[in-house]
Amino acid sequence: MSIIEAFPLSNVTLFLALLIPYGLAIYRKRRWFDVRAVRRTELLILGLTLILACAIVMKVVAMSASGSDLELRLFAILHLIALGHVPLLIKQSAGSLALVADHRTVTGGKDETMSSPEPLSKSGENLTWNDLIIEEKVKRDLFSVVALLKSPEDAYKYGIDTPKGILFQGPPGTGKTTIAKVVASAADLPFFVLRLDQITSQWFGQSEKNLTHFFETVKNSAPAVIFIDEVDSIGKARGSGAHAASDNLLNHLLQLIDGVIKVKGLYIIAATNRAELVDEALKRSGRLSKTIEIPLPDKLSRMKIFDLNLRKLPLDHGVNAERLASESSGMSGADIKEVCNQAGLNAFTRESSNGQRAYKITSADLEAALSEFKDLTSRKLA
Repeated sequence: MSIIEAFPLSNVTLFLALLIPYGLAIYRKRRWFDVRAVRRTELLILGLTLILACAIVMKVVAMSASGSDLELRLFAILHLIALGHVPLLIKQSAGSLALVADHRTVTGGKDETMSSPEPLSKSGENLTWNDLIIEEKVKRDLFSVVALLKSPEDAYKYGIDTPKGILFQGPPGTGKTTIAKVVASAADLPFFVLRLDQITSQWFGQSEKNLTHFFETVKNSAPAVIFIDEVDSIGKARGSGAHAASDNLLNHLLQLIDGVIKVKGLYIIAATNRAELVDEALKRSGRLSKTIEIPLPDKLSRMKIFDLNLRKLPLDHGVNAERLASESSGMSGADIKEVCNQAGLNAFTRESSNGQRAYKITSADLEAALSEFKDLTSRKLA
C-alpha cells in the first residue's frame, strides 16, 4: 500500500492513461482483419488496464483515508475514466471480429489466400519497342524511365532518386498495359500484374490479406515491376462516395507501397483512364510520383497501326491505310484493331452470301467496318 500511496499522479500519467485506449483503437483499425492478433492484444491491454485501475482505486481509497485534497482525488478518478474507454472499445469491436470469425468457420479455418502470383515474363511473352506505336515524346519519356530502372546505381551517383512509382494516364485502348510490359521487358525485370478481381473478397479482412500476400511474394523476386491496371478501382479518392471497405483496402495499399519502396529494385507502374479519380495520397511524391500521359494516336501513328493490323489480313487491291487513318480521327489502337477484325467479318459475310470465296478483304469492307464502328460509338454517347 505504501508503494501505491507514494506513486505520484501527474499530467504525464493522465496522458499515458489516455494513450492506452487510443493506441488500441489505432492498432485495431490497422489489424482488424487479423482476429487472433487483435484478440490477443485486446486481452493483454485489458489485463494491464485492470491492474492499473485497481492500483488507482487503492490510491483513491488511501487518499480518502488520509484526508487528501478533493481535487487530487478527482484527478485520480480522471485516470479511471480514461482507462474505462478500453473495455468500451473492446466491446465495440466484438461485432466485426465475430463476423471475421464466422468467415473462418464457414471456410473451415482457411484464409482463402490467393495463389502466389507468377511474373508474366515466365509465360514466354517478350515484348519490345517494335511492338509499340506511340508518339516520340512519350517514347523518350519511357526511355528515360527504363534507363533509370536498368542502372539505378548510376542515378544514385547523380544524386537522383529512382522513381518508385509511375502513373500512366490516358483514354481506353491506348495500350497502357502493353507499354508497361515493354518497359519491364526493356529493363529486363519480371512483370507482375495486380488484378483487383483476384484480390477482393466478400469476407472481412481477406482482401487485405490477399494484398499483403501479393506484395510479400513479389518482394522475393526483386528487382521487379508491379503493374496495377485501372488503379482508380482500388485507389479511388477517399470521401468520393466509395464504400468503407474500399477505403480500408486503399489505406492498406498505401501502407504496403510505403513498405515496398524501401525494398531496392521494386517498381510500381499503375494505369488509369480517369486520373482525377485516383486518391491524391497515391499520387504524392514517394509513391506514384511520375505521371506519363498516353494520348490517342495521331494520324501518322494511326496509319502505322492500320499497317500493322492489315498485314495479317488477306487484302484486295486498293486498300489505302493513309485514307483509313484520315477517317479514323479520335480512335485508339484497340479501336483500329477492332475495325480491322470487323472488316474480316464483313468480307466473310459478303462472300458467304455470294456463294464464292476469294478470301479477300476489300476497301469497301474496311470502310463499312469503320462506318459501323462510328455509328456504334455515337449511339453509346447519345
